[in-house]
Amino acid sequence: MRIASFHFLFAALLLAAATPRADAATVDDGVLVIGALHDLHDSEPAFGYDQLRAAILAFAPDVLVIEVRPDELAERKATPGRPEYPAVVWPLLAHMEVESIAMEPGGEMFETIAGEAGAAFAALKQRDPDGAAALSRLDSDIEQILLRYWQNAGQVQDATTASLAGSVQAAQFVLVGPAFAAAQSRWDKHMADQTRQAVRNNPGKKMMVIGSYRNRAMLEAAVREIAPRRVLDASDWIGRLNPAKTVGDQIGK
Repeated sequence: MRIASFHFLFAALLLAAATPRADAATVDDGVLVIGALHDLHDSEPAFGYDQLRAAILAFAPDVLVIEVRPDELAERKATPGRPEYPAVVWPLLAHMEVESIAMEPGGEMFETIAGEAGAAFAALKQRDPDGAAALSRLDSDIEQILLRYWQNAGQVQDATTASLAGSVQAAQFVLVGPAFAAAQSRWDKHMADQTRQAVRNNPGKKMMVIGSYRNRAMLEAAVREIAPRRVLDASDWIGRLNPAKTVGDQIGK
């Protein structure tokens, strides 16, 4: 009971600190697609966990579409590679009145696609270990470039970020080959389809879609195909949030 009360106070403090300016107000049926940073939240002060939490609270969606499997959402599981869920999203869901929808494939589809992708990468390591090492270096180098590029939260959501992140996947398709490209395409299509269906099922509602900085542009394009009027500019909206103090600042730590 004491823990729940602390989290409620924690959320209320951030909401008060992160209210956007009046000219950043969203329409009642807007769809905001944002990209989380996964492990990079710890390294990026412009868009750390506090900023992600503040953005969710300030937008106050009626519907939240998130990059997890249905079982992860239902059981609030640990999400390997996506630490923002146990760190930010799961605690918020305990106190927000919001419908939550998982966009990732689950069950047999998850096992099949993940297995195909893993096998494709394993095959690359066997036939071209130098190529596999080059891909790993490229991924790390792009992360470092992005961390230097990001000077404010809005840039995390912009076209430059999408282009740089997309270069890694393009290199993977070239080196890992068509088996991986096909698996990734099925994965992306499922997430895009789930997102589009959620938008179709919720006319007149304010929606937030949380993908990653790697696929945010793809998910926004999926929404734009069916509801272009509802799509909000994520870079502009996030960039207009008033700078939020950290919770430690607010409680005097």
